Amino acid sequence: MGKRIVIALGGNALGNNLPEQMIAVKQTSKAIADLIEEGHEVIIAHGNGPQVGMIQKAMAELTRSDPEKYIPCPLSVCVAMSQGYIGYDLQNGLREELLDRGI
Repeated sequence: MGKRIVIALGGNALGNNLPEQMIAVKQTSKAIADLIEEGHEVIIAHGNGPQVGMIQKAMAELTRSDPEKYIPCPLSVCVAMSQGYIGYDLQNGLREELLDRGI
């Protein structure tokens, strides 16, 4: 049995936009799959600072575009949105890589 390895991905490591994030997820998934293939137990944690900022900025622009229709989005909701989609992308990227390897 291999070692237990904790990987902490900072939000900056995931890129500044969705296309960059998808590239980073694909590259990261390959590296993580290598560790799993070697028999290690891998635990993944991730940050989300830049992503929260991007979501909050987009939501603020939406509110400014039609303040009668849209209200400001609380920071806690922006955090939840970013955590959800980052985790989803990482899970899918790693799943695809492991399936490609027959793991």
